[in-house]
Amino acid sequence: MTSYPYIAQVLIKKYDIDPEAIRPEATLTDLGLDSLSIAELMFDVEDNYDLDIPDSRMEFTTLGEAAALVDEYIKLKGG
Repeated sequence: MTSYPYIAQVLIKKYDIDPEAIRPEATLTDLGLDSLSIAELMFDVEDNYDLDIPDSRMEFTTLGEAAALVDEYIKLKGG
């Protein structure tokens, strides 16, 4: 299971990001998100997958890195 499609969907629907701009190597700031928006995005993702990712692990730059972090916690949870 990969969280990338879900994260992309949230970026398109909630943050009105152009689907053409969404790619794994895109940084979230390049997509127009500020630190508050990034935090809100991750809260949405955590809620969707019933995860609790520690703040100390929330260090990522690209969309692909964010998805990989979420996927790691999904796997740890047994998903």
